[in-house]
Amino acid sequence: MVDQPCGDPMPFQIETPRSDPEALAEALEETFAMLSRARRPVILAGVEIHRFGLQESLVRLVESSGFPVAATLLGKSLITERHPQYLGVYEGAMGRENVRRTVEGADCLLILGAFMTDINLGVYTARLDPARTVNAISERITIRHHHYEEIVLKHFIDGLADRVAEAGPRQFTPRRFPEARFRPRARQKMTVRRFFARMNEFLDENMIVIADIGDSLFGAADLTIHRRTEFLSPAYYTSMGFAVPASIGAQFARPDLRPIVFVGDGAFQMTGMELSVTARHDLNPIIFVLNNKGYTTERLIHEGPYNDIHDWAYHRWPEIVGKGWGCEVSTEGELEAALLKARANDRSFSILNVHLDPMDRSQALERLGARLARQGGFDRGAGGTQ
Repeated sequence: MVDQPCGDPMPFQIETPRSDPEALAEALEETFAMLSRARRPVILAGVEIHRFGLQESLVRLVESSGFPVAATLLGKSLITERHPQYLGVYEGAMGRENVRRTVEGADCLLILGAFMTDINLGVYTARLDPARTVNAISERITIRHHHYEEIVLKHFIDGLADRVAEAGPRQFTPRRFPEARFRPRARQKMTVRRFFARMNEFLDENMIVIADIGDSLFGAADLTIHRRTEFLSPAYYTSMGFAVPASIGAQFARPDLRPIVFVGDGAFQMTGMELSVTARHDLNPIIFVLNNKGYTTERLIHEGPYNDIHDWAYHRWPEIVGKGWGCEVSTEGELEAALLKARANDRSFSILNVHLDPMDRSQALERLGARLARQGGFDRGAGGTQ
């Protein structure tokens, strides 16, 4: 092929996708029939809602139907997480128990634009019954145990919204948002759980969250994102080292949003030198390095010296690149002071070296460990696998 002549360049065209009208009509009819019979229908939406710009279509379906809606981890922030019908992130045993029970207990689960990967399924702890499922992605619509091809995902969602709007919305119990405020304990050592509880109040509508893999992602999964498509993570390929470089692309794409970056110390050591690019372009992310001296997710599976890494003075990166502000955080009081300075430092990046116990972990990782231990595949007490 190297020696073959190239054809003349053709005009660039983007074809408008089309649906097979008969396949679309039949898929809509069968799906609507399932939803009409259901007493506990639930929508589970995923990353293709982001990729194809279908947020408005999803919101219309959610509000016209009255169905509760959850997101996969890769699809997080596809709808404002303050919406009264939003349940939270479904990720099998890693997710909150009330979300898991509602999704897995649905008698008709409408999955829209979601990839059923190991992370989205909570390391295969999900319990979803295909006999009660409609699974619609850009390539096909699967209803229970058979498939429809040549249906555009937007056409399917919009058509379903039209049908349920004609039937009238179901009654639902609005989600209540807790009003309890975070109260720092000044001398208390920092923990992952308390850190993310504080971050939930720190976030505002002018920020975009970027979470690296590991407990940076698992802990961030329970954060409440104010608007939509303002949460980025590598939850598909689980590419360690994603977050710092991703913050550069995110801020160039959306200069109106300030990146809030959660990255483990191991992940930072892979790509943290991209802060040179951050400094060169005067970008201003706030970077939280969750420094537990190694790979805690791996420690909980099988402990050994191979989980330890050499400790860096992450807060001193501004000295290396000649810009930015950094500090160390060991207590809740130090975090409060650091957050004030980091928010005020809007002309350059801020990097907070957050010291954590090597065995500290998020609630999501704790839930996953408890489920795997019951299944006989995760022995937390012995620190090894069975």
